[in-house]
Amino acid sequence: MTEPQQPTSALTEDEQKTVRSAALRASALVGQAEPGFFDTFKESFAGSKAVKTASPEVQKLVTGGLPEMPSGGRDDVKARTLELLKQAVGILSAKAPELVDEYKRVVVQSAKDVAAAADDTSPNETDAVAEIERALAG
Repeated sequence: MTEPQQPTSALTEDEQKTVRSAALRASALVGQAEPGFFDTFKESFAGSKAVKTASPEVQKLVTGGLPEMPSGGRDDVKARTLELLKQAVGILSAKAPELVDEYKRVVVQSAKDVAAAADDTSPNETDAVAEIERALAG
């Protein structure tokens, strides 16, 4: 008798990289909305809290391996991040639909945690979280 296939094993390496990159870059997008040297440290720790509460399957999706690194100007990075989020939801919807809702929840919570990490959430950070939510919604 064979063991049931793990949802994450249904994804190719490239698909896993897209899903991981989208999640990590979403948090970074919020962090860049209000840059500050010391805030960056607080935000990086805050962004990982939501991941730690996720199921092992979703943790595996968003950790391990290198993400796609941002390139280009701020607008290019933002556009690519939002595109990756849409692609990630599409990949998960097709290959691991049971993980879609949790993945979205973790990405949004991580983004909100980053926004709140350095004192008050700024309007720019709120806008970035809203854009992430729209991208995840399709």
